[in-house]
Amino acid sequence: MVSEAADRADEATGRRGDATDRPDDAGDATDRPDDAGDGGDAGSPLVDRWIALDRGWQALVLGLGIVGVHPVVELLGRMERLGIPTV
Repeated sequence: MVSEAADRADEATGRRGDATDRPDDAGDATDRPDDAGDGGDAGSPLVDRWIALDRGWQALVLGLGIVGVHPVVELLGRMERLGIPTV
């Protein structure tokens, strides 16, 4: 903690610390596979670019992909019901 007063306040309230109290090398949910020091050799450039994206951008891309695939699946379902041959 920052000071002895803060330590005493934590003891009085029963607080055990927060995320900033853990050591830097403890690892957390934001660690990426290339953080392990393996040289970042993940394989293809596409994989490297995907891993480099922030989790928010990954979620956005996945969501847009799902929204983009949905109309295709709907169209194939309608074609099947109408008896139109599909691939």
